[in-house]
Amino acid sequence: MSPRLRLVLLVSTPALACALIGLLHPHHLTADTAARWQLMHLVLIPVFPLIGFAPWLIARRTSRVLGIVAAVAGYGFATFYTSLDLLAGVAAGTLQLAGVTEGKAPVYEIAREVGLIGVVSLVIACLAATVAVFVRRRLRALPGGVLAVAGAVLVQPGHIYPGLGTLAMLLLAAGLVALAVEVAPTRRAADTP
Repeated sequence: MSPRLRLVLLVSTPALACALIGLLHPHHLTADTAARWQLMHLVLIPVFPLIGFAPWLIARRTSRVLGIVAAVAGYGFATFYTSLDLLAGVAAGTLQLAGVTEGKAPVYEIAREVGLIGVVSLVIACLAATVAVFVRRRLRALPGGVLAVAGAVLVQPGHIYPGLGTLAMLLLAAGLVALAVEVAPTRRAADTP
């Protein structure tokens, strides 16, 4: 497998997996959807953090400083957005399954707060990756950067719900792929001494 293809797969697969899983995401948590809601968010626990890892994989290829910024911000997304998923997904689903519907509002409130921190962190990570690619490829970084940042921003209102959330994840994946292609060596370049 070429280094470019490997990088493309690493940066796009988590967002694409979230987009696909999100197609099954219920729009509302009810007694009928609680088991699926809870299970879906349990499955996503190891997937969401990998999205935050992707900008670092790109940024570190051209700039140590921007690689560190992307790593720290990506870690922020991984921790805070996974916390949102644990609270609004697993905990709220568990409360619903237990018939404790009045306890969900405070859980959702704190989940929104930590989720926003996570999304801001993802936007920063995508911006760092874009600037890192810009250092090497100049204007060729802009299409991927615009797509990745737009996708990251849309995660806040869309999460991974069908529609806006799916679009957010697809834009993010497409943008990260475009950025990765600009900095990853081809097999020919990687084999050259």
